[in-house]
Amino acid sequence: MKRKNKIVIAISDSFCANFIRGQATFLKSKGYEVVIVSAPGTEVEKLALDEKVRLEIIEFSREISILKDLKSLYAVIKFLKKEKPDLVNAGNPKTGFLFMLSRFLFPKTPMVFTLRGLRSDTLKGLKKKIVRITEKISCSFSSEVIVISPTLREHAIKTGILKEGKGVVFGKGSSNGVDVDKFILNEENKHLGNNLRHSLGISEEDIVIGHVGRITKDKGVEELYKAFKVCASLNDKLKLILVGPVEDGDPISNEVRESILNDSSVFLLGKKANVAEVYAAYNIFVLFSYREGFGNVALEAAAMSKPVIVSDIPGAKDTVEHMSSGMHVASKNVEELTKALQFYIDNSEIRIKHGEYGAVRAREYFSSEVIWNGQYELYKNLISE
Repeated sequence: MKRKNKIVIAISDSFCANFIRGQATFLKSKGYEVVIVSAPGTEVEKLALDEKVRLEIIEFSREISILKDLKSLYAVIKFLKKEKPDLVNAGNPKTGFLFMLSRFLFPKTPMVFTLRGLRSDTLKGLKKKIVRITEKISCSFSSEVIVISPTLREHAIKTGILKEGKGVVFGKGSSNGVDVDKFILNEENKHLGNNLRHSLGISEEDIVIGHVGRITKDKGVEELYKAFKVCASLNDKLKLILVGPVEDGDPISNEVRESILNDSSVFLLGKKANVAEVYAAYNIFVLFSYREGFGNVALEAAAMSKPVIVSDIPGAKDTVEHMSSGMHVASKNVEELTKALQFYIDNSEIRIKHGEYGAVRAREYFSSEVIWNGQYELYKNLISE
């Protein structure tokens, strides 16, 4: 019996499991064997269990650490030698760099790098130079680069990280598309959202501004909180919910963190297994990142009929049709973000209309099947070469 072609999907962090959810199941339906590689964590363990695929654990350090990174590279080489995959797709800066670097020893193995953003954009000095070199290596050494948005591809070419003529974008972009069956404002999700609001003491009349993602400086959390406080000084029915892990790498300032923890109108919920109920509880969604490959959370919120405000940067702005499904706001500009929030607070009919159009747009252009079919055709061609 002929063995199935084996595809490895590699991510650096368990929290990134949602970036690849559904891909293994789809590829298995096409006759492939799939192995997921990740650092340990409950999210990726649950993903592997749900999709009935093997999970191989390799520790990856998010920050630069020569000893840890050499240890991870050794583990990657050992894994590839043992598994002999027919193709590898590695995303995230560290995972992509280490797998693409290993191509020196495995030149016949097709390796795809998924470019989800340029971390170097938000760094300075020597660290910026080092990370930019690793990003360029990841793109150069790969068989192909999947870029998760049109404007990110343009930006990567402009900065010299990606060569002209290399890099594919599936559909209108996205890392994994949107599960339109899960992220929908149906009665079940409305009920879950109302329960969450009730559990937090939030009334039906309150207006909830929400964020989902890492609680870090480069996610624009400080600017979001400052804009929220200005709006809240004019409206005592305003609440802010922040969902995601608080990280030590690129942390928000101690002053802002303490203010958030001591603010009765702000709810810091950490990681949530079911983010659909969180989106359902929101009235306005904000992703105010300094850098963003695409911003799938913005699409998920849009699919849940929420108006979305994003920073006007490569990647993020592809998720929103300005003044139709949400707004583009100049990055790091607290005053402009405040104005955008206040506009939606004051204009409930437009807020609802933009949310409804966002849901239609998410279903038409960004369903997961569009992304998965693009990946499948690429993998099939690379394996057959």
